[in-house]
Amino acid sequence: MTANQLITRLGPKIAWSAAVILILVLVVFAAIRTIDTYGGEPQPGLFEARYLEHPLVTAVHMLTGLAFVVLAPLQLSRKFRTGNLGLHRGLGRVLVVCALLAGIYGMIATLVLPVFGGVASEAASWFFGLMFIFCLLRAYWCVRKRKIAQHREWMIRSFALGLGVGTQRLVLALMIAFTDYSMYENFGPALWLGFAINLVVAEIWLNHTRGRA
Repeated sequence: MTANQLITRLGPKIAWSAAVILILVLVVFAAIRTIDTYGGEPQPGLFEARYLEHPLVTAVHMLTGLAFVVLAPLQLSRKFRTGNLGLHRGLGRVLVVCALLAGIYGMIATLVLPVFGGVASEAASWFFGLMFIFCLLRAYWCVRKRKIAQHREWMIRSFALGLGVGTQRLVLALMIAFTDYSMYENFGPALWLGFAINLVVAEIWLNHTRGRA
């Protein structure tokens, strides 16, 4: 069996399984963050204190981001698109708005919340935040121009970036476990790696499936 045949056979199962795992990671961390934010008191110096001190920014960024990553897989399903085109279009507009709010508030968060992870973390948030917004706007422009294949590709890139923080959390756990650096020191590099890994995987998938979806 060739590499292309292997990707064709196992790729969708692996990709969707990975997406589900990352979505669950994001949901769990969001639940923890919600409990801490609305049921606890700020503890200066701790990672969680940033969110406790700015509940509105935290809530908008977190809830809109979760709405996007949880419902985006439905939008990417060919079966759903084919049988529910009107719903697909309506839901797509809602999710683009949610995703844009999540991206914008994510960058605002770097300005109003104390930056955790230093310059590397702040730079990653802005770099990938702007890339996320660009991918969303490009996807919207493509669908308005009836360039459906290109629309699909840009939405897959957007979805991959939307899951970036989930990958970062897993990478961060590994870096803390297998290096001598602290969470603060690992946070920025893990953020860069989390988003970059997702983008690379997305591009591999797009190159393999281009013209087939």
